[in-house]
Amino acid sequence: MKPRNIKKYMAFSKAGILSGFAYKFSAFGWLLGDIISLLILYFLWSAIYQNASGDVINGMTFKQMVSYLIYARVATSLVFASASFWIIGEDIYEGNIAISLIRPINYRYRLLAEGFGNFLSSLILMFIPLMTASIILLTITIGAPIPGVLDFVFFFISAILSFMIADSLNFLIGEVALFTNALFGLMIIKNITMSFFSGSLLPSSFFPVWLQNILNFLPFQSMVEKPIMILMGSLNGTELLKAFVIQLIWVLVLNMLCTLTFNGIKKRVVSVGG
Repeated sequence: MKPRNIKKYMAFSKAGILSGFAYKFSAFGWLLGDIISLLILYFLWSAIYQNASGDVINGMTFKQMVSYLIYARVATSLVFASASFWIIGEDIYEGNIAISLIRPINYRYRLLAEGFGNFLSSLILMFIPLMTASIILLTITIGAPIPGVLDFVFFFISAILSFMIADSLNFLIGEVALFTNALFGLMIIKNITMSFFSGSLLPSSFFPVWLQNILNFLPFQSMVEKPIMILMGSLNGTELLKAFVIQLIWVLVLNMLCTLTFNGIKKRVVSVGG
């Protein structure tokens, strides 16, 4: 995208922010639900570690495990903030995508810009309150270390890349609605797959070795697990650089796939007239 064209897409980012704040009471409902989920996670893993034969399970102590799971839960409010899946799915389902195609804007960039607005509104309404509460809770209850300033800086860079990966996957899966007309079913499959393989439910060290080897060649680990490992200061300099490079590669590859597949879909939309 040319720099001079960025300005016109900023309007869509602003719309995404306003949309997030327009539904702030809904966000507070999600916030309350996430706080309850965090408490359940804490007590669940407390019980698991109390009944374990040792203090370490799959290389993680109780303190590391609880910190990871709670931070991962909080990070999903940023990484999965994009609404691209619903927007492209509904546009295809309702036939509005034909109107979008005659506008002098790139449809893919428009959804990405709007999603980035959702990312910023989620940052303010969800992430900051939840992360603050989580750090206080973890420090008081189990004495977990507070992430350093550099850890937060690297985490935010990684979180933005993670968001772009998740947004691209949302776009690609949303395109399937053109052939299936089953948006809700796709959403269920997408949410389960992303939650399980991204590390938002469990770190990949809990998976079988063969599955870990497969995940090394897929983008899911770059969505939640890597940013959380960065936030917890678990990666050294080389590992940190490698994580950023892999995320950047996935951003480029998936966006190229979005462009290629959407160009193919446009021909189908023209052929069926909707």
